[in-house]
Amino acid sequence: MAGSRDAALGAETDHELIAMVVSGDQDAYRVLVDRYSNLVYTVAVRIVGNEEDAEDVAQETFVRAYRALARFRGDSKFSSWIYRIAVNRALTHLKRRKRRPATVELSATPSVASEVTSRRVEENPEQVVLSDEFRAQVRDAVAQLPGHYGAAITLFYLEEKSYKEVAAILGLPMGTLKTHLHRARTLLREILTKRHPEYGRGK
Repeated sequence: MAGSRDAALGAETDHELIAMVVSGDQDAYRVLVDRYSNLVYTVAVRIVGNEEDAEDVAQETFVRAYRALARFRGDSKFSSWIYRIAVNRALTHLKRRKRRPATVELSATPSVASEVTSRRVEENPEQVVLSDEFRAQVRDAVAQLPGHYGAAITLFYLEEKSYKEVAAILGLPMGTLKTHLHRARTLLREILTKRHPEYGRGK
């Protein structure tokens, strides 16, 4: 019986599930959590830099979302809304921690370097052959960026969101977002050049 109920809920749209949650259906919220838990955790771990803190951020995100769900107007996608809460909780977590995030282990996330450079023709023109060691250096460098820059880089390059989606998630005007991305790439380049001078020379 429970299985058929879960299957039925799983077929509902986000907005239908939200309406059910607001009406008091706890099972409907569990479906939303299951639907977006991986996405929330992924963006959290890429910003805060370690799995334990990311789990805390993910839990805080879904608690906050539940409490605010009745105020969700539905004029944006639920995925953008929950992403925005996750990013804000992750940035708050970094401020609270008051130290640089630890480097994420190679097994924890996909290769940052390869994903960042997937858009390099348009956004990141540096040409470089990326070894496994260098990918790890890029991952560490992203973790050292200030929180709001790291969030922009994470969403645009790693999550491959569009400018419009990232702007909506972060609550930024388009011009501000592009400025953040430009400055984030500059800082990333500076960090990498200190460790790999050949990167700065474009070799």
